[in-house]
Amino acid sequence: MGRAKSKWDDIFGYEEVKKKANILAIKEVDILIIGESGVGKRLFAEAIHSNSPRHDKPFVTIEIPSIPTHLFESELFGYRKGSFTDAKEDKVGLIESADSGSVFFDEIGDLAYDCQIKLLRVIEEKKLRRIGGNKEKTVDVRFIFATNRDLWKSASAGYFREDLLFRIGRHVLEIPPLRERESDFPEITRRIWKKIVDDSECFMFNKQPEKCCISSLNDEEIKVLLDYHFPGNIRQLESVLERTFISWEYSFFKMARLEILMNEIEKEKRRWEGKAGEAKEDDGGKKNCRLLFDHMTKRGQNFWEIVYKPYIKHEIAKKELKEIILLGLEETKWSLKNLLRVFNIREGEYKKFINFLHGQGIKIRELKRQS
Repeated sequence: MGRAKSKWDDIFGYEEVKKKANILAIKEVDILIIGESGVGKRLFAEAIHSNSPRHDKPFVTIEIPSIPTHLFESELFGYRKGSFTDAKEDKVGLIESADSGSVFFDEIGDLAYDCQIKLLRVIEEKKLRRIGGNKEKTVDVRFIFATNRDLWKSASAGYFREDLLFRIGRHVLEIPPLRERESDFPEITRRIWKKIVDDSECFMFNKQPEKCCISSLNDEEIKVLLDYHFPGNIRQLESVLERTFISWEYSFFKMARLEILMNEIEKEKRRWEGKAGEAKEDDGGKKNCRLLFDHMTKRGQNFWEIVYKPYIKHEIAKKELKEIILLGLEETKWSLKNLLRVFNIREGEYKKFINFLHGQGIKIRELKRQS
C-alpha cells in the first residue's frame, strides 16, 4: 500500500500555486498537473493527497511509461486466477489497491491511444472489472494526473482522445518552470541548500567549520545561479547544489565555494548548450545510437525496452531517437512493415509505434528528405 510522503512544506516557493492546489485538494476533484520535467509534479500530487480528506488512505503511483501496452489492463484492473496462462492466482489491480484513496497517473500523455478509452470508462463510472471476472467492482478513488506534454496539441493532432482530455482537464494545475520564478528563486535555492546540509554528515569526524557559513548561500552565489536558466528545473538545481556541496566537503571546506559553484554551472552549460566539442559529442551520440540499434537487430531486444524507456526517462535525446529510426529505415529500405520486424515490435503494436512517432513530431517522409 503506497503512502504520500510530501507535504506543502516540502515544496519550496510557488506559494500561489500551492494555495490553488490546496483548494483543489480539499474539494477532492480530479486534477491534471502540467509542467516541464523537473518542476515537481510528483511532489504536488503527493502534497495534494496529504492535505485532502483522504490523507490517511492509500496513495498509488502509476508510471505510464513503465507499463507495456499489452500489460495495461492486468496491471491497472487486475485479473482472476486462470484467466490466462500465467494467472496462477487472483491479482488486485493498481486502481483497486487505491480504493478509498488516490491514484496518481504520472506522464498520462504517454498512454497508448487504444488504452485511453478503457481508462476513461473507469474515471467516469468509478467501476472496473478484473480480467476474467464476471462482476464489476465499484472503486472509490480520486484521480490525479501529470504530464509534461501539451495534451491539447496532442488531442488536436489525434494522438490523445478529446473525450479523455475533457474529462481529466476540468481542473488544471499548471506549475511554471524555474526560470519564471525569479522572485521565488533565492528562497527555493537557500532551502534546497539547507536541506542538503542538514542531510549531510559533514559535522562528523571533527569537521566542524562555522555552521552559519555552511548552511546559507550568499547573494553573489544566488546571482550566479540565477543567471542560468536551468532547463531541468528544480531537479537540475538540486543536482548542481548537491555536487557543489560534495566537492566543497571533499576539500575539507578549504576551496572557495563560489568557485566550485561557478564550475558546476559551466559544466551544465557545456552539457546542455555548449558548442565546444560538439562534433565529438555528435560522434559519441552516433556510436550510442548504433549500439542501441545493434541490441535490437543482433540481440533480439525490442524497441520499447531498449529505446522507448530510455527516451521517456530523458536518457537519450530526440536527435538520437531520430537517428535510431533512420538507421532502421535505411536497413529496411524504407519499409515500415520491415522496420517493425527489425525493431522487434509486434504487429498489434503498430498503432502505438506510429502514435509515439507522431507525438514526438517525427515523420517518415521528412526523415527520408533529410537523409
